[in-house]
Amino acid sequence: MTKALTSRDIRTVFHLLRQYAGASQTQIAIACGMSQGKVSETMKGTRQVTTLEVFERIADGLHMPDTARITLGLAPRRRPSTPAVTVPRPRSGTQTTPTHGTAAKAPESTAADDISRLTRWLTASDTTDETIEGLARSTSSLATAHTQVPAKRLLPQVLHLHRRTQSLLESRRPRPRHTRELLRINADLLAHAAVIFGDVDMDAQAEQYGTIALMLAREAGANESYAWYAQAKTARWQDRLIEAADLSRQGYEASPHTPMKTQLAWYEANAAAIVGDKNRAREAVTRAEQSVETLHDGTADLSVWSFPGERQALFALSVANRTGDPDAALRAAAMADTAWANGAPVAPAIWAQIRVGTGVAHLLKGDLEGTAEQLAELLTLDPGMRLTTVTRYLADLDRRLSHPRYRDIPLAVQLRQQIRDFNAAALTDDPDLESS
Repeated sequence: MTKALTSRDIRTVFHLLRQYAGASQTQIAIACGMSQGKVSETMKGTRQVTTLEVFERIADGLHMPDTARITLGLAPRRRPSTPAVTVPRPRSGTQTTPTHGTAAKAPESTAADDISRLTRWLTASDTTDETIEGLARSTSSLATAHTQVPAKRLLPQVLHLHRRTQSLLESRRPRPRHTRELLRINADLLAHAAVIFGDVDMDAQAEQYGTIALMLAREAGANESYAWYAQAKTARWQDRLIEAADLSRQGYEASPHTPMKTQLAWYEANAAAIVGDKNRAREAVTRAEQSVETLHDGTADLSVWSFPGERQALFALSVANRTGDPDAALRAAAMADTAWANGAPVAPAIWAQIRVGTGVAHLLKGDLEGTAEQLAELLTLDPGMRLTTVTRYLADLDRRLSHPRYRDIPLAVQLRQQIRDFNAAALTDDPDLESS
């Protein structure tokens, strides 16, 4: 260290701090009033410290003793001189009481101690920036995998990352900003888990995870929309339709201008349409259309949280079917099919729901063969991708086919049997999740 200070080799000084004091680049940067990037460049040798002001800042930030400062070519710290104090002699016959302890610190010394203590508290951590960044990347990767990986295979990975994140919060000593990031990451993971639990027909777990996700997002001061969406989705598939619409509206109001805000408006519209509140459904559709206009154009990765045009078409199709407008439903389905034909990535579950919704629209128009054509395409879907959202849509179609007018029609009877066989095989190629 003495050799490095003599030659003003700050690169070596920083490396020695990392080697023997365990200081990270971020901790060094905060102490010395530099950016982490500049510290990194200095340690790599691509940046050199040459100005007196920066040398002073480094010496002050690292609390170098005067001997080190002098070796670095800086003046020692000047300390205020203490004026002489004349102590009067005690009067004859009086006793003096010895003073115990040390004299009170000077105000400037107390302030320096406060700053030093605060700096140590802010920088002391056993969780690194690299750890946080790795967790965030993995969380994003799992969200992207959602549309392509069977739900029962993905859920254990989401839960594993959640538990790892939770252990960092509970058993480590993260810095305040790291704590906020860990809370945000954990909130996103729990919301994702809630969505998957709903996809595999485990609604009780979905409801619990969605509730905790919202609490963590609020604690972190982060985007709450994923948690609201998870709760609304669970309520909708538990047939708590008014509650689903209300949760969607609350999420819409709390969300920034992102695709999820638009999706929440559509979710309210869909829930309202199912329950028969056409006025509320139309108002929510208007909000959805206005929301999508505020979004910037651009291609986003397909993920559990994305809301591409094909998914918007799915909601438009569902609302149109529920409000008795099969022609609008078929137009919405055609928009999704055109997007896929033009190269848009296909999310199997969304594609499957479009097929079912298109089949319902044909049935509403009295075209049973059109319904059969849509189901013929659907029957090849991998069992691992037959999510509860798909099978419940099919159950609704089966209910419609049970109407007396179709009772004696062989094609309708055949379609109902195909639906039952399809749903019975759903999610059967993946491990059981009750113990996850």
